[in-house]
Amino acid sequence: MKILDKSTWKRKEHFDFFNQFDEPFFGLVTEVDCTKAYQISKSKGQSFFAYYLHKSLLAVNLVDELRYRIENNDVIIFDEIHASSTIGRKDGTFAFTFVPYSFDFANFNESLKEEINHVQNSNGLRVNEDDSRIDVIHYSSIPWHTFSGLTHARNYKRKDSAPKITFGKMFQKGDQKMMNIAIYVHHGLADGFHIAKYLDYFQKFMNGE
Repeated sequence: MKILDKSTWKRKEHFDFFNQFDEPFFGLVTEVDCTKAYQISKSKGQSFFAYYLHKSLLAVNLVDELRYRIENNDVIIFDEIHASSTIGRKDGTFAFTFVPYSFDFANFNESLKEEINHVQNSNGLRVNEDDSRIDVIHYSSIPWHTFSGLTHARNYKRKDSAPKITFGKMFQKGDQKMMNIAIYVHHGLADGFHIAKYLDYFQKFMNGE
């Protein structure tokens, strides 16, 4: 982790401009081809959710701007970004989880399984100290339906700069299996160009490349 030198940062003016906004986040909704990812995960007996969550986190960590966070008006560059994902229960409620980044899928999946087990054997939101971490991506899934738009609950009294990524229900489109994905980022830290980089990496990882 280090502090970005804003005096030499090519996006300093962009940061100063958007960081003063009441709502500095912007986002988009698009589709990802998950045909190969679904085949790969099922052929290996792996959870498709765990597979695409891991591939997304790998992609995030390759885009510098998605590892930037704001703290006391400084821009912090984290070495690694982790997953903070909501996990649903059979009773219709959900809880928060924290899954540390690991390049190795087996390690990541083991941590995810432990968190899922904790959620299924608990009540409430499971709010803890990990929920105040800023070196995370806020992940969620809406596996019951596709979507073409998405909004987030926001607490404007609390400064927030962590990106938010939401996945939708997988659906058939011709010969392809597709999935909606919504991405929201702080515009002082990243632009559409950086979201596009993330999506390119994510698609390659989903394709097994």
